[in-house]
Amino acid sequence: MLTGRDVSSLVIDELCDQAGGRNATVACFYFDFAVQKEQSPTSMLGALLKQLVCGLEETPEEISRAYQGQRNGVNLLNTMHLA
Repeated sequence: MLTGRDVSSLVIDELCDQAGGRNATVACFYFDFAVQKEQSPTSMLGALLKQLVCGLEETPEEISRAYQGQRNGVNLLNTMHLA
């Protein structure tokens, strides 16, 4: 019997197969209800962004600056214009 997670994994695998060789990327995030406190919008978006950036040859400067600023306690995303 397939679980919801199994079906999700199959769908994601199929999307990844279809994206292969194209100018496309698939990013996914699984919500784990056992650790809800760790699943903030920031951590979810961070996980998705990490997946997207890992597929690039270089990390865009804007993302590097935002990451460093966040580590230093500065929220640069409010003032940044991402195109």
